[in-house]
Amino acid sequence: MEDRTKILHAWLAMLTGLIIFAISVHVLWQSEKLLEAVVLQTMILISLWIATTNHHFSSDRRWAYVALWAMLVLLFLLAARVRVDFLFIYSIIWIGVAGHYFSASRCWLLLLLIGVGWYLLRAFVWQHSSPFLETILLTTFHAFALMSSLSAIGSAHANERTQALNRELIATQHLLGEFSRERERTRIARDLHDLLGHHLTALTINLQVAGRLSSGEAKDKIEQCHGLAKLLLSDVREAVTTLRETPTLDLQELLTMAVKDVPRLNIDLQVEPDVTLEDVQVADVLLRCVQEAITNTLRHSDARNATIKVAKMDGELQVRISDDGRDINAVTIGNGLLGMRERVEKLQGRFTFNADNGFHINLDIPLTVAG
Repeated sequence: MEDRTKILHAWLAMLTGLIIFAISVHVLWQSEKLLEAVVLQTMILISLWIATTNHHFSSDRRWAYVALWAMLVLLFLLAARVRVDFLFIYSIIWIGVAGHYFSASRCWLLLLLIGVGWYLLRAFVWQHSSPFLETILLTTFHAFALMSSLSAIGSAHANERTQALNRELIATQHLLGEFSRERERTRIARDLHDLLGHHLTALTINLQVAGRLSSGEAKDKIEQCHGLAKLLLSDVREAVTTLRETPTLDLQELLTMAVKDVPRLNIDLQVEPDVTLEDVQVADVLLRCVQEAITNTLRHSDARNATIKVAKMDGELQVRISDDGRDINAVTIGNGLLGMRERVEKLQGRFTFNADNGFHINLDIPLTVAG
């Protein structure tokens, strides 16, 4: 649904541009500037299409940035060469798209620069009689478009944060459920051992003594009861041992909950069949690290694909998290990466990362700690 909305926005921007193109051709039909206007507007529309589609559906946004700036330069070149009053609609579209690329403060600064550009054109190139008032008017149109764009972007980000919190809540509830079941099994085993086990032991001893003191048919019945009591005691001890065996956690199910329906990111989760965990604390650390890695990818990267691999190798539990975002020259360790490192190191594990051909996070936890 979200991708459909983005496609619709891209097509609406293109449709608006095509309408401006058609009207300008009609206005300039008899003008010697027609060919120049057609060529420049065609380049503007191509730049607009690249800027809108590459932002949403490509992992490499460099061409989108180039196209975005090219569109603005071509627009002012067109306006300097051809006098058509409604060309400023192109820059309204531009400032709306720019909200996806720049921070709000930079967008407002760009809006101011665009306003100055239109004022200079109207005052010194087109030589209008009241360029200042006209610029104030069209700047308000740009401001409205920018506010609408930033509001929509903010709502989308808020929705993504809500979805992320919901995924974290579901996964955490599942983990707490596993932890609660483990505690309940331990409690039942302890009660069986402390109550029923002790009573059966006392009963077995008393029956053994009674068997020695009795004779005849009564002795046979007491020995039969003694045998049944010993068998029951053995069954209880076996049940206690089984209950005290630490159950394994289903990592595949747990991590699937954490990565389900993540927007703007295709996640390939690969958990080897022989990977199991018995320690809830380790499972919690893995869950938090995976969630933080996904959050960092969505917040700081333009990646479209990510891979999470979980395996056991060389006596360690190995987790590899990678994405296909653009290369980063210098990675700053923020609270997210720092928190992941601290969690892993508490388990005597190793945490490393690199930014070669995407961003890659490596977690290695000794199996003696992981269970």
